[in-house]
Amino acid sequence: MTRQGIRATEPSARNTGDLAIQAHVSWRQQFEIASKFKATTLTQEHYPIFASSSLTELGLRREMKPGHVGPDYTEHVYDYDTFWYDAFWDRGNLVVFCPKLFGLYHLIREGQFYLDEDKVGKPRLKSHEFYDVLFIRASKKPQTLRFEWGGSSVESPVNSVQQDSAPHTGKNVAVTLSRDNDLTWIEDFARYHCQMHGLEKMLFFDNASTQYGLDDIREALRRGGIHNPTVLSAPFRYGVVSQDRKGKTRFNTMFLQTSLLNIARLRFLSGARAVLQCDIDELVWCKSGSIFDLTQKRPTGFVRLGVEWRYPAAGCTENFRHSDHIRKIADDKLCRAKYCIAPSGPLWFTSWHVHTIGLLKSRGSLITPKSNGIWHCKAITSSAWRSYDTNARSNYDIAPETQAALDHVNWSKNPAG
Repeated sequence: MTRQGIRATEPSARNTGDLAIQAHVSWRQQFEIASKFKATTLTQEHYPIFASSSLTELGLRREMKPGHVGPDYTEHVYDYDTFWYDAFWDRGNLVVFCPKLFGLYHLIREGQFYLDEDKVGKPRLKSHEFYDVLFIRASKKPQTLRFEWGGSSVESPVNSVQQDSAPHTGKNVAVTLSRDNDLTWIEDFARYHCQMHGLEKMLFFDNASTQYGLDDIREALRRGGIHNPTVLSAPFRYGVVSQDRKGKTRFNTMFLQTSLLNIARLRFLSGARAVLQCDIDELVWCKSGSIFDLTQKRPTGFVRLGVEWRYPAAGCTENFRHSDHIRKIADDKLCRAKYCIAPSGPLWFTSWHVHTIGLLKSRGSLITPKSNGIWHCKAITSSAWRSYDTNARSNYDIAPETQAALDHVNWSKNPAG
């Protein structure tokens, strides 16, 4: 079937609004969001949730990083409210993931944590660039985590690594964060990687989409070939680009995506065979087989993927799909790299970032693809800041290797049956 013949006919679910503008959503509200479609049949087993808490309930708010300033819309997208994103128990430790605790470290010293109804000692703090992690010793899994300070308290349930990692153990997994991407794009992303690379599972974080529910995402991934994908509502503020004292642009007040990747690393994917970190508008290619197999063969268990733009074919002006993106521009600018990693390999200890891993953070992220890489599909976007103008350029060339790969995919086939 031709690409034109399978073009989506349903109305696009794209959202051209700002990044997530969300107040903090409690864990109870998250479960209600997850269940708003087919509420009688969904359980936490189908849709795990974040065990999160709010600073607002303590009468507090997160400050901007000292010396940094943000634009006027900071109130909408900077996460001043979330205390912790998630809390999960793993082999003797309760792990509590927080956005950076700017201006709040005194809170940990002065307040009191409880596991169920039992007081515990002060947690051990491990600080990272985009997030802070608290470790609390616990010989068995508690049901609740509570924090008291200044006469107020916040509470959340506690998740289990053993329960949430089991479905992904030994599997080829892709992890992504998305907001209001067209369901056809989500389906096609899964279909391509299932057929071309042997993708088996997806860990999908939905950042407060307004066009559909979690069950719609799950069904789109199933149609694309993923058996029982893991879909979570992550209705937190995405973050904001800030400027330091010298006026230099900084991204370390954009906590969410890096935090989610490391929650994924520790809570869900520690036993996965290999994990691909990329976005819905990106398609991985390898000259020799599967990216997951290649990652397993590497002594480091890690493959960096250079990213190049691809553009739709001539005559495509709307309802774009990945399969339309068969053109390139000579000497085009590169995009920042993505990667595939074996979580239990030699680099098991290092944090995950959007474009690299912690151990390689000092290296540049603009790399030229050679024997493997990613095609970044220009018109697959739900962001107003990156809209595609069909008339903006004229110096396109057909990319024969891309066209051959996309023609190899049966875009109407559902490997999941």
